[in-house]
Amino acid sequence: MWHLTKLALNKRRFTILIAAMLTAASVWATFQLKMEFIPDIEFPLTTVMTYYPDASSDEVVNDVTEPIEAYIWEQWGESNLRHLYSTSTDQVSVIVADFEYGTDMEGINNSIEQGVNGLDLPPEVDEVPQMGIGMAENPRIIPLNVSQMPLVILTLIGDLPTDELEHIACTKIVPSLEDIEGVLDVEVEGGDEEQVIVAPDPQKMSQYDVSIYQIGAVLSFASGISSLGDIEDIAIKGDSVALGQIAEVSAGPAPRSTISRTNGKNSVAIIVMKEVDANTVDVANIVADKAEEINSRLNIDSENKVELKPLFDQSDFIERSIWQLTQMALIGFALAVIVVFLFLTVFRASLITALSIPFSVVIGFLVMHLYGITINMLTLSAMAIAVGRLIDNSIVIVEVIYRRLQQGEGFRDAAINGSREVAAPVTSSTLATVAIFIPMVFVGGIVGELFIPFALTITFALIASLLIALMVVPAFSNFFTGAKVNKQDNGACGEAWYQRIYVRILKWALAHRVITIVVVGVLFFGSLGLVPVIGTSFIPSTGVKLMIIEIELPPGADIETTSDLAMEVENLLSSNNDVESFHTTIGTSTTMFGVMSAIEGGGDNTAEIMVVLHPDVDLDGERDELELAVRDIADEDVITVLIGGPITSHLGSSILELSIQGETYEALEGATDALFDKLADVKGIINLKSQTTKVVPRLFIDKSESKIIELELPLEQSERLDREFRLLRMGSQLPNVSVNLNGETHEIFLKGVANELYETGNPELSTRALRVGWPETLALDSVADVALVECPTHISHTNRKLSASISGIIEEKNVGAVNRAVQKEVDAILDGPYGEGIEVKAGGIFEEMSEAFSSMSIAIIAAIIIAYLILVITMRSLLNPLIIMISLPLASIGALIALLVSGHTMGVSAMMGILMLVGIVLTNAIVLISLVEQLRKQGMSTENALIDGGRIRIRPILMTALTTMVAMVPLAFGIGEGTIIAAELAVVVIGGLFSSTVLTLVVIPVIYSTIDNLRQRRQSAS
Repeated sequence: MWHLTKLALNKRRFTILIAAMLTAASVWATFQLKMEFIPDIEFPLTTVMTYYPDASSDEVVNDVTEPIEAYIWEQWGESNLRHLYSTSTDQVSVIVADFEYGTDMEGINNSIEQGVNGLDLPPEVDEVPQMGIGMAENPRIIPLNVSQMPLVILTLIGDLPTDELEHIACTKIVPSLEDIEGVLDVEVEGGDEEQVIVAPDPQKMSQYDVSIYQIGAVLSFASGISSLGDIEDIAIKGDSVALGQIAEVSAGPAPRSTISRTNGKNSVAIIVMKEVDANTVDVANIVADKAEEINSRLNIDSENKVELKPLFDQSDFIERSIWQLTQMALIGFALAVIVVFLFLTVFRASLITALSIPFSVVIGFLVMHLYGITINMLTLSAMAIAVGRLIDNSIVIVEVIYRRLQQGEGFRDAAINGSREVAAPVTSSTLATVAIFIPMVFVGGIVGELFIPFALTITFALIASLLIALMVVPAFSNFFTGAKVNKQDNGACGEAWYQRIYVRILKWALAHRVITIVVVGVLFFGSLGLVPVIGTSFIPSTGVKLMIIEIELPPGADIETTSDLAMEVENLLSSNNDVESFHTTIGTSTTMFGVMSAIEGGGDNTAEIMVVLHPDVDLDGERDELELAVRDIADEDVITVLIGGPITSHLGSSILELSIQGETYEALEGATDALFDKLADVKGIINLKSQTTKVVPRLFIDKSESKIIELELPLEQSERLDREFRLLRMGSQLPNVSVNLNGETHEIFLKGVANELYETGNPELSTRALRVGWPETLALDSVADVALVECPTHISHTNRKLSASISGIIEEKNVGAVNRAVQKEVDAILDGPYGEGIEVKAGGIFEEMSEAFSSMSIAIIAAIIIAYLILVITMRSLLNPLIIMISLPLASIGALIALLVSGHTMGVSAMMGILMLVGIVLTNAIVLISLVEQLRKQGMSTENALIDGGRIRIRPILMTALTTMVAMVPLAFGIGEGTIIAAELAVVVIGGLFSSTVLTLVVIPVIYSTIDNLRQRRQSAS
């Protein structure tokens, strides 16, 4: 590789010109890079959401969920389908298909769409797109990927009914936003208009011989209504019975609708998603500008003031994170340059060495642009982390040139001979550092998707730094010959104080090799004992200053009760000066948020409040304070405060997810309840929830064909009974029926009677007394088998088996310890009386951690093997590379101690740091041993070669190690939202490199001397 230096010096002006042109092109490419929150990831998840109007959860399961599940399982169950989850609630089926990473999801989604459209689903499902409820397709295929995270969430606030706000949003705002280049879709959440709610009293219906079908039929012909009193006065049975005598009439949100508020005021949310290839920051900024323009026009022709406000903007966090990481990189760059200057004490030499960092970075950005990699929190962290390492090759080159100049050589000879001396070890160490990332290609899951761009970014920059060190730096190095170079007497360099101290330590260690090796062995094995104390985790929090407050009342609670409780929480937030804004959604919708809520079994009894905090607040402290405050409003299991938000929900938060599978509801509920009770005592888990505990009274009606034949009912009346039974159970919005109240049009929702039956003194008697049919009524039990039973509000399947789930939040940093405690309780349940026919599977963070740690461990082992093979090839030796590899366990000593002292756990970021150490720490040993071999070939004894080689190489070794470490110090402190993921990695590298550098300078010579001594004894014996 030293021939590159010779070529660059022979064509020095041409080299400088090419470097300048390449730099200009790289700067241009840097400004063309897309800016994202995280790398473009295609999550191998797709969702099938189906709306089945007025159907109960069991009807949804039988008629919709199971046919779709069967199709997906038949097509992909034996190939790359990992899991198939489903949740069936009243009216909604949500199926999530989880495939292996790397699956062609576009092809999968197209196949699912074609296959599902070919299924024989109920006719009501096909009618949904024509009902105007916000679903253009039913079933709806919803892929889950990063591009579908909300780009911008706007909120329209005003003193108007929400349906009018929705109309303004859909007519005056959404079309303008959809026209923006790069916007994929714009959804409106909330805005369900107030309806007239008619809630029949089953006892009064029986008393007056009135059926629910009769009530619906009479309301269908109502006219001339201008008040709720007019509706109550409608005659239901001649002039003797009015509606108000048998039903309660009110105005409000209908069941299964959505209420939306922003900062406590009526609002609708406008959710903007971007196209996959669009630049997040650019598109978000255009959307924000367009929103300001729209807002300025909204009130020109309107008497009622409305306001369009930004609630959440992904680009704000991205720009803030990028700026913070850039600051950390610049500080690291400055610290690295200071270190170089302190060692060389020549400003010009330090400046030329420092040029390798910006050159390498911008060239790395150029290759990223060509490769299609974006600037994001991970790739920019990679650049910030690599800053110190990028200067290493140039340091070695500059140091050897400068040393030779001090020894009296001319510039050209110093540059060429110096390059010949160190080109091989520099190339070997760089290739070894780059090669350790090769196994990352085979690391699957979310870790591979996140960290492969990270690895590629460092690779591009390191290769650029090698070429710059060998070609550009020597070409510029003549610049510092203009300064006075202090030449040493007899052609030898004077020793610095650290060289004199090191030589004395090295001589002692070589004279006491056994003691040295034993001490290092004790340090190594002692550090391994720290692993259980340090603990394990997954991916650190991103630090985004968002909280989600989840409200879940008991099943059966109506939407108004949920709204009232949410309003109490909103009052708390309004008085908190650290809260910038908050948005509340009560109930579920057909938007992406609605889908996620439905998966969790959301409904009228659930609400979610997204809270945006000021950037400088203590996120954990805010959560703790809010959790205490809400305890005065509701019980702990009703209101949950979570850290995170729309842009972090896919990154594997510390959430416990257990799926319990069984054959029957009874066995499933028993095992789940028993496990739930045990997990309640596990330290570190809060907000435990179990789905099996959510039941509501449900009217069970099974039409009896034999009874109908016996009564000789006409076919038309028999067919009409199915619709009436559904009305009794679920209620329904009356089709094509509306009334005018105070100049406003309202739909009519006719409620079912199950809850009212359950509240009566004798529900079984009330059930049998219900009347059906019209104009002639019959006793319900004369045409059907009837019972009032408690049924789950949602029915879950995992891989087509009946399942329940237990979820919670892990607040301990040591997630691995919690995992072990949970597994112990799971084993106890499976081995006990509840375990027969029960299967428990860990999902969420436990599953991700297990896969990630397994893959990363294999990657680290593979990286060590690859690095060794590269050293064998480049050094043409089997033994010397083996000696060099001993520096790896030396690095683990400092890495583990650094994690313990800093309070970090062993997470994926830390393991990535260990993987990087495999390449980084080898550099010192390579540079040292390569010179020792050269000196031995010149006739020196082994001991003298080790001492002289160590004395010469300690300066570049300390310079490269210190520049790498100090450049990472700002990141290690984790100051700012964008640096949190990089902090854990930086701590590992700093600690590992420190111990490796200190010990390598002593231990590697001792090992080399010991092996050489044994080799000489063997040769003498033979």
